[in-house]
Amino acid sequence: MQERDNIYFIEDDNIKVLFTKRNLDAKNSEDIANICQEYNLNFKNLVFNTQVHGSDVRIIKSSEDIRKNGFEADGLVTHLTEVPLLIFTADCVPLVFYDKVTKTVALAHAGWRGTFSNIAGEIIGIMMKKYKCEEKNIKVILGPSISCENYEVSYELIQKFSDLRIKEYYKQKAEKYFLNLWAINKELLLRSGILEKNIKISNFCTVRDNDKFFSYRLDNQTKKRIGTLIQID
Repeated sequence: MQERDNIYFIEDDNIKVLFTKRNLDAKNSEDIANICQEYNLNFKNLVFNTQVHGSDVRIIKSSEDIRKNGFEADGLVTHLTEVPLLIFTADCVPLVFYDKVTKTVALAHAGWRGTFSNIAGEIIGIMMKKYKCEEKNIKVILGPSISCENYEVSYELIQKFSDLRIKEYYKQKAEKYFLNLWAINKELLLRSGILEKNIKISNFCTVRDNDKFFSYRLDNQTKKRIGTLIQID
């Protein structure tokens, strides 16, 4: 992952992935337009959702779908070239998916609700059924998000996640409980058939690395957001 002044950047063959830093606000259309221009993303085809902390995924397969920005969903999938996908986060996990063989890409916004509902598995299923992707070819990146060390939750939420039967999905310190969204999403990806070598965790924590990224918790419920973008050139 390459660091630039305003983003972290990954380029893998004809696929670009960008994570914006806190000197940009992904909710600000001018900021995103400037980033798209700087990194050769097609701003006029930019696709994003109204995120609702669920597991619904929007499939972008035509110009008509591109014009439906604002549709309520938390995932995006496409194989269209020059159609950048965008999700917004500020502690939740941005999940990036791509398959260079079928030239299919996807993004998911995974807070605890989306994680519990397995939005990761939902996207993998769509990639396989709709786009004929094979598990062995799908790569996944977990972008900047809150780490287990800083994600204190209620005991009731810890109990809820026990239904997923995932080992070491939380930590306890005295009477406090900390949920590990990275470990949970990774295990759900593995269960969906993704190879461990193809799952990359950025290890950027929005609280620990708050000098680089927005954190909803640490930044007093900020309305500003990290943008995660992906485009097939």
